[in-house]
Amino acid sequence: MDKILIKFADDRGRIRETVFETAAPQDLRKALVERGYYILSEEVLDKGLWERVKGLLPFLGGVSLTELADFTKLLRTLLRAGLPLRDALDVFLEEAAKGPLIQAIEQIRDDIDEGISFSKALARHPQIFPEIYVRTVVAGEKAGALEAILGRLVVYFQGTVAVRRKLAAALIYPSVLLLVSLVAITFMVVKVVPEFVDLFRSLEVPLPLFTQFVLGLSSLIGTWFWGIVAALAAGTYFLLQFARTPGGRLGLDRAKLWLPLLGSLEEKFAFSQFARTLATMLNGGLPLVESLAVVLDSLENKAIAARLEALPGMLGRGESFARSLKLLGDVPAVMVRVVHVGEESGNLGEMLENLADHYDEEISNLTSTLTSLVEPLLFLFMAVVLGAFIVALLMPVLTAATNIR
Repeated sequence: MDKILIKFADDRGRIRETVFETAAPQDLRKALVERGYYILSEEVLDKGLWERVKGLLPFLGGVSLTELADFTKLLRTLLRAGLPLRDALDVFLEEAAKGPLIQAIEQIRDDIDEGISFSKALARHPQIFPEIYVRTVVAGEKAGALEAILGRLVVYFQGTVAVRRKLAAALIYPSVLLLVSLVAITFMVVKVVPEFVDLFRSLEVPLPLFTQFVLGLSSLIGTWFWGIVAALAAGTYFLLQFARTPGGRLGLDRAKLWLPLLGSLEEKFAFSQFARTLATMLNGGLPLVESLAVVLDSLENKAIAARLEALPGMLGRGESFARSLKLLGDVPAVMVRVVHVGEESGNLGEMLENLADHYDEEISNLTSTLTSLVEPLLFLFMAVVLGAFIVALLMPVLTAATNIR
């Protein structure tokens, strides 16, 4: 059950605020509307257990870009076929499986029935529909070109999904290989090394320093294994919580940019996202300064966003976009040149799309290079570590054999 503070007005204009406890907020809103009330705002005060769990684990209850792209594509197709927006949403909901996106669309449909605009209904679900989606839909509604705007959003989501899939595909194998290496090393330390302790005692030979270190490490990990696992889990949890704070997110994103190869990959992905998102909003008819504010807020890497945060103010003072980028200093030269050409030709949106495609190609090449380097390095790491353990275990045996001779 959720506790929701709702501010609503009656037909005489009298405004009231009441806290309701409900498991179905959409039914509560519908009931208020049926009684003749107009809902002005609502705020969740006390979330239910599942909502708290989703707050601790933000990957639960989310909506992927692929789901969002599929919904937008189908909605655009239905609108092109001549269906009204309300009927198009009904068609989408008919055979759709339950999930966060479907629940949000059901509420959006009910809001539209209450006379709320599509964009305002979308804005009530920021965890589902990002700000770029809402702002672009607002521009489409004002221009009477919602179907065309949805088409641009589909292209934007498909491009973003394609880049992320390339990154994921390139990193899956090295990640699995690293995990297997860590499991193998942990098994050696916890299970294999202790089997040699009694043998070494029976040999009655002085143990080399490295062997003593390996035995001590094995004893420590074996004794405190579950404590170490719990500490790692707790550390991961607190790191995730730290990453959700503005300062923590900014610090971690800055650290990513310092990583060899991965930092370059992170930077290229951020500038690709910047160029593609800005192009989508400009082509949708939104002003440059307003678009920049949304784009900077939506960038995943907050260190890059902080690097570019002065742009709206510089443009507001009358500087050109290209000169503003150049004055910032820490911006790739290719972006400055492309933006300059776009401003001069009056085709900034298309030039930014081309820039995003250029970065996507560089990302693809860099991921291929990264994969080709990481695989042999991981094999070498595993071979060196396992070889070191084997040498540490064999050295006392060889020493004892030499003494016997």
